[in-house]
Amino acid sequence: MSGYFSALDWAVVAGYFALVTLISHRLQGRQSDVHEYFLGSRSLPWPAVAASIVSTAISGVTFIGVPALVFAQGGDYRYLQFALAGVISKWVLGMFIMPRLYEKQYASPYDYIRDRLGPVVGRVSALLFFVGAVLGQGVRVYAVALVLELLTGLGFAWCVALSVGFSAVSTWLGGVRAVVWTDVLQFVMLVAGGAVAVLYITQVYPGGFGALLEAGAEAGKTRVLDFTVDPRLQFTFWAGVFAMPFQNLAAYGTDQLNTQRMLCCRSVREARLALWWSNAGELVVVLFLTVGLALWGYYQHNPIDPAFAGLVAEKGDRIFPAFILSELPEGLRGLMVAALFAAAMASPVLSALAETTLTMFHDGHRDGTLAPARALWLSRLFVVGWGVVLGGFAVLLSGRGEQLVPLAFQMTAYTYGPMLGLFLLALFVPREHIHSIPLGVAASMLGVLAVENAAGLGLTDGGPLVAFPWLFPLGGLLCVAVAMLPVTARR
Repeated sequence: MSGYFSALDWAVVAGYFALVTLISHRLQGRQSDVHEYFLGSRSLPWPAVAASIVSTAISGVTFIGVPALVFAQGGDYRYLQFALAGVISKWVLGMFIMPRLYEKQYASPYDYIRDRLGPVVGRVSALLFFVGAVLGQGVRVYAVALVLELLTGLGFAWCVALSVGFSAVSTWLGGVRAVVWTDVLQFVMLVAGGAVAVLYITQVYPGGFGALLEAGAEAGKTRVLDFTVDPRLQFTFWAGVFAMPFQNLAAYGTDQLNTQRMLCCRSVREARLALWWSNAGELVVVLFLTVGLALWGYYQHNPIDPAFAGLVAEKGDRIFPAFILSELPEGLRGLMVAALFAAAMASPVLSALAETTLTMFHDGHRDGTLAPARALWLSRLFVVGWGVVLGGFAVLLSGRGEQLVPLAFQMTAYTYGPMLGLFLLALFVPREHIHSIPLGVAASMLGVLAVENAAGLGLTDGGPLVAFPWLFPLGGLLCVAVAMLPVTARR
């Protein structure tokens, strides 16, 4: 497949790599201590933070997986209903949770949990973050490696190493400032990539964009709302309003991947602005759903390149990469693959994992005996170490056949429930009413595991007991409820 990529395409991709490396290098000299390395000395402008939040949320999974949702047989825009969850949860976070984290200048939500519920519980919450970050972000790395495999002809493991390795170098050099400013660049690249795809297809589609929308509406592709009350369906209005807000609260309130960015702002007011304006990122979701509609329309009139037909039939998520490589002219192919790299950068999660490792598990950092230069060196080593772990998990995913978007959510469902439960306990429940946190965490994870694998346990005839959105409230509420049961005496 590498024959589809020209020297001009490679030059465009190399230019993107060079620009990201330059940004990271220019910021390297500012990294004098971990407060600057991980939090940017809490001085980053909120518009940049808002773009960074969007860029992190709209990842390689969105770039590849969301168009495939519409392109697929019976696919449509119902995924957009999850935007309701973002509006609801981000308002709650801005009004009630961000002020708590800024009150004592906490470096992470796990710092807050440790302060409220004790060091052991704080470290448990951090360990849950480690597991969830590797599971969820591993899917993103996996998504990009699928495309690199098509593009370069390299083995899958080498593609994973290329993606993670470049992210680790960028984070090593520039810290969170490099993460945020390269995220801004990635946001621009992502939007440009989606817009290029839609514009290119509508220029060659008979009748243009209007005819494409009309054909999509007639085929049911533009359907947005689904008021079906069946909890086994993934994309419904009720899941967007009642289930996915729990996922968003966990993602933005307890997942340091996202929370780290909001804690880099100058004040809680600016953190709120960054968080609330990041809702505009849902327009990017609309764009990539429209990419899926455009791909569907294009291939109603044109056959899939025989070189890719078998690969797309095997895994529908390959349709957009196949279109990029087989249909776009040279130069544009390079731009689109550069946009994919932009969407796939693992720098944010590596920075968050390294920071949490140092701040939650190094006693010298906590008691002030760790020298700033030594702390900075350790932080960079943690970036590399977590890169190895993340890449290793992505390689393990190579045999999975599920669609990328549900797979990404399912991977985080096991840890987001107990993470959110612990955070809610720390925020709202007096310690004298909390009796068994370990039991609550175990109940949350086992409950999600049982429901997710209901068919294997004989609880259903083969289909899911509930769709993945309902796993998040299940896990969070189970953790809170069981932890408050007076089953053990609290010391």
